[in-house]
Amino acid sequence: MELVNLQLSRVVIHEVFQRADDKKKIPPVYGDSVENLDLEAMDALRNRVVAAMSSPARCIQMTIEKTQVGSMCSFASTLVDADEALYIQQSRGVADLLADAQKFRNLPGGIVVVFVGTAGVPARRLMGVIKAEVHNGFTREQQQQGGLALKFLKNLLLTAQTKLYKIGLFVESDPAAAGGLPAGWDAYIYDETLTLANRYGAAQYFYEGFLGCQFPQSSARQTKQFHDLTKSFIRSMSIPEEERAVLHNALVTYLKADQTPTVSVADFGQSYFAEGEIRDAYGTHMTTADFPNTAVNKDLADVNVSLRLRKLTFKNQIKVTGPAEGFEDLMKIDIIDGVPPGPNGPPRWTMLTVKADIANQE
Repeated sequence: MELVNLQLSRVVIHEVFQRADDKKKIPPVYGDSVENLDLEAMDALRNRVVAAMSSPARCIQMTIEKTQVGSMCSFASTLVDADEALYIQQSRGVADLLADAQKFRNLPGGIVVVFVGTAGVPARRLMGVIKAEVHNGFTREQQQQGGLALKFLKNLLLTAQTKLYKIGLFVESDPAAAGGLPAGWDAYIYDETLTLANRYGAAQYFYEGFLGCQFPQSSARQTKQFHDLTKSFIRSMSIPEEERAVLHNALVTYLKADQTPTVSVADFGQSYFAEGEIRDAYGTHMTTADFPNTAVNKDLADVNVSLRLRKLTFKNQIKVTGPAEGFEDLMKIDIIDGVPPGPNGPPRWTMLTVKADIANQE
């Protein structure tokens, strides 16, 4: 999203902690005042937020699911109207909500930056929260006797180089909207773990447990889900690797070359799984993952990057990469018996026949 004319009016910080060894929540440390940032510091913070939310790969609009009292959407609607004392007190609930959502021992703590302001033309109110992990670094310092010296700084956060942060943003899209929350509000997330190849890889504890949001169920997302779930099923099958390669090629063909405007679990299963038991197992796999059992519109926008290349990785670290479309016409894969035979028989080797001459070597 583009945050035109972003203005921040109040900023307060709290700190949340990694769970203890017994997985019990450690209470947050709360900020007790609004940050008094000078103009340069406020500009730097605003620029961090604008740069993050403008990232087409790592920012995505979400669907607001939780709106009850104590949810992030409820906090947003309260904080944009709160006076300074109420703002400080209510923002502590945001830190509590994140500490509750971080249920696993491997989730790191960090600084929680809660801010309100406006953006857009005409200006719309907004509330945002940043979870930023801290790190160490150096700065240069002018010495009294002349010259420069390095100064070590601890607990830095939100520097231009760091990527260890996540942002949730609630924007008031229609102040006159009726019908109760979430009417009149839009939600967005920024997560450094998102990529163009994996548009839905954001941390679930952050967007669902903390922000109370879900990814919108668009055709592009459902097509991506179909691809990823089918691929995981093919990987789990107890079949020879050459058959697995054929099925991976079939999945690419089904999505890119097949001209039907929809994707369907039943259609793919009937077309590419010969045995009824496998078709049933595939259907169960997709149903368990909550994928619809009806046809959904095909939209390759979120899966195109994944469909460009096929990659084969062997146990000895050899890797082969080629165009996914027509991969079976460019290379032939055969599993053969290797030498020398061991106590459990000959080792399994892979024989690749590349239907082309060598163009270059490095």
